[in-house]
Amino acid sequence: MKVISERYPVILIALSSLLISVNGLMLRSIESANEWQVIFGRQLFFGPVILIFLIYRYRNRTIQIFKESGLIGLYAGLCLGLANPTIILAMTHTTVANALFTLSSCPLITSILAWIFLKEKISSRTIIAILIAVSGIGIMVADGLGGGTVYGNLLALSCAFFFSMFVIFLRVGKDRNMLPSTVIGAFIGILIGLVGANFDYKLSMHDGLLCLFWGGFIATTVHILFIQASRYVYGAEIMLITMIEFILGPVWVWIVFSEQPTIMALIGGGLVLVAVSGRAILMLRE
Repeated sequence: MKVISERYPVILIALSSLLISVNGLMLRSIESANEWQVIFGRQLFFGPVILIFLIYRYRNRTIQIFKESGLIGLYAGLCLGLANPTIILAMTHTTVANALFTLSSCPLITSILAWIFLKEKISSRTIIAILIAVSGIGIMVADGLGGGTVYGNLLALSCAFFFSMFVIFLRVGKDRNMLPSTVIGAFIGILIGLVGANFDYKLSMHDGLLCLFWGGFIATTVHILFIQASRYVYGAEIMLITMIEFILGPVWVWIVFSEQPTIMALIGGGLVLVAVSGRAILMLRE
């Protein structure tokens, strides 16, 4: 896996972004389960599979790998454990486009958090990009006031914050294996979904198989590919490649379920995408 990640990191990250872009499509394909049951079902298959992968990969060193991740791995797992359920809740209460456009602001939120916690400088170009993205998110939130989706938009913004914190902890723990944090996050998600569903964990055959494929294959593959390959790609390149998810995600839902974002949402989301991609391009030129 390490050899493949070193040789084809850009391809692997692009593949992971393509796979994760079906999140909204998977959620809209659920027949009867509520959002909490979906969270539980998805994480129930994701957590054990990623744990099995770790055991297969490291065998008798698995426990040691968890110990080496330390508190940083635990904190990262907590953030991921909050981010994964929040995006499902967000897409339940707003359009997939609104949720993903807001989530695409993660690199800029990460820059702010890195300035606060890691004492990294923020360039004037990044500040401009942040202001543009904030205006875009503001437009989507304001648009949600009339359409009853403001709650979902705010949930998407919360997800962006949690995932950005996860990235911060990954950077702090870059000297160690952080895959255990993914396992921790998955089991936290299982608990959140179970409690939110009032311990009603029953899924129909259709929804159960969908969660199995979604969590056991798609989410697992995405996390393994991204965490392994991102070590060998510049941050600016990652920002550009992950635009695949935020652009294609709404397209799949529009094609299959005819879910169309409003004009204002497209304008707001466009501003966020332009801000993030523009900053990434400028960083690559530097």
